[in-house]
Amino acid sequence: MTVLALISDEKTIDLVLPWASAFAKARFMSLTVVCWTHSPVVSTEVSEQESQDLVQAARNFFSQEKSEDQPEVFGVSGPSEWKAAISMARQQAADIIVAAANDPTGTRGATYSTNPLLKESPCNAVVLFGDSTRSREPRRVFVEATDNVHDGAAVFLTSLLAHNCDARVTLARAELEPGQVGLEVGRRELQQLMRDAGVESNDRLDYQVFQAGDYKAIFTAMDEYDLVLLGANCPHVPAILEFTKKPTVAVIKRAPPLRPWRTTKADWTPLLSPADYADLIQGLRRGSRLSADFITMLSLAAIVASIGLLQDSPAVVIGSMLLAPLMTPMLGCGLALASAKQKHGRIALGAVAVGMLCTFAISFLIGLITPGAELTPQIYARGDPTLLDLVVALASAAAAAYALARPNLVGSIAGVAIATALIPPLCSAGLSLAYADMTNARGAGLLFVTNFLAIVLGASITFRLMGITARHAASRQKLWVFRVTGILGIAAILVAVPLQQSLLKSLVETKPQPIAFPLAKVVLDALEDRIESQPGVELITAGRPSSHQVSTDVMLVLGATGDLDPGFADQLIEIVREKMQDESLVIEIHCVKELWQERSQ
Repeated sequence: MTVLALISDEKTIDLVLPWASAFAKARFMSLTVVCWTHSPVVSTEVSEQESQDLVQAARNFFSQEKSEDQPEVFGVSGPSEWKAAISMARQQAADIIVAAANDPTGTRGATYSTNPLLKESPCNAVVLFGDSTRSREPRRVFVEATDNVHDGAAVFLTSLLAHNCDARVTLARAELEPGQVGLEVGRRELQQLMRDAGVESNDRLDYQVFQAGDYKAIFTAMDEYDLVLLGANCPHVPAILEFTKKPTVAVIKRAPPLRPWRTTKADWTPLLSPADYADLIQGLRRGSRLSADFITMLSLAAIVASIGLLQDSPAVVIGSMLLAPLMTPMLGCGLALASAKQKHGRIALGAVAVGMLCTFAISFLIGLITPGAELTPQIYARGDPTLLDLVVALASAAAAAYALARPNLVGSIAGVAIATALIPPLCSAGLSLAYADMTNARGAGLLFVTNFLAIVLGASITFRLMGITARHAASRQKLWVFRVTGILGIAAILVAVPLQQSLLKSLVETKPQPIAFPLAKVVLDALEDRIESQPGVELITAGRPSSHQVSTDVMLVLGATGDLDPGFADQLIEIVREKMQDESLVIEIHCVKELWQERSQ
């Protein structure tokens, strides 16, 4: 890994190389200097006199500085300095690209839309603004946090400057809240930013909170520092350059987010910070162990769920879902599968197995000691799972895994516990078995197995997408992950078959279907016109039978006070056939006689 400095002309040497050297020292990395000259044709050989002069000027800078470690200096030419830097960064596996902005006023070059380097760089990128009159020593660094997605990269880099270059760093932000409340809120936000960036507090790092809108105080404070570092896309760069004289102003762009298929090492990922990762592992390890607390809470939840099911009380059943700790070891299985921790996977699976047996035994015993009662709708509701239950469990597992890894979302866990019912299906199976209803017991057991498979697989996939992978695991551990994932995947497919059949069956049995489909308005209007002209006759209903077992195409039901002339029925049949333009239609006409006659007492 190296820090790559991009030089496009001699004016940028005094601005870029001091800061690039400081960043390389802070990162304990080598420094590579790329001297670019414009050429309409890309060339890897430095053949022009201009390129040679630029390379020599860069080397002279380090000679004058009496640097102990002379960096590598390359000369490249081509139509685009950014493409040359990005290509060299990939070849050298650069950690940071440091370059000067083409517009020193900051009006352009601080955003993705105006700076191709920020947009396309495969690694961290720092763009410097200002000129050689501004400070070039990393003694005091000011980081303005603006809730920018790149703030974490700025905090991480400056923390290394503080630790390895004896720089003093001030993390600052502006808060809308006035007084002590604003100061406390701002301080907590800065502490959370440090946590997300994986940075620990130290005596060389300070906090400063400003009142939002007090630009004079902010700019005055900035002017006492050597470097002002902002997240990319920050709109304040031109104003800072205008109202400050001393500091070099820079924007930093973080590296692309860590992906499960990437093998390169990143310092942090926006989806999961090192501190959050540590909390996640610690929490799931503790929650996945078989302990007295785990058995106690699970037993109480099983008692509450069983009684709630027998009472047909949804509120009590929901309460049991919130009490039960059974989802935590299932998520622990998913984490172990994502990170290839076979030992932790066995521990979590053991807790799930013991918890399952304990819950089933308690519900079975409760069913035995409550003779005479019947199974309630709440119990039967868990005995006929469908494919939709598998989808719900997958989505809930993903939500639970994501919420556990993000401390600010931990309040969502209660909703996930309700959405993915684990204790009620087990208790339904135990109660059904106690009442000798094997069909419902099998269905409830299938629902629990469905939830278990979906939670483990869903959590494992979510953790992988958040950057928790087994890329550093041994081959034996990776083989274990492959085998277990394959087994769980095959089991999920096998479970999905009866669930799909159950879903199709429920759709057929419960789908509402009309007795007859209505006729077109033109047909109904013609019929009503003819019937209204016949005294004592009324059209009750007209339509096409929905059942395919009925051979009749159109059915009419009339109400009349007496017998009807058969010729009247023939006229109605002709009207229907004419309007529907089909002479072969089979039409039935039924008449309800004496419909309006008063009944004598």
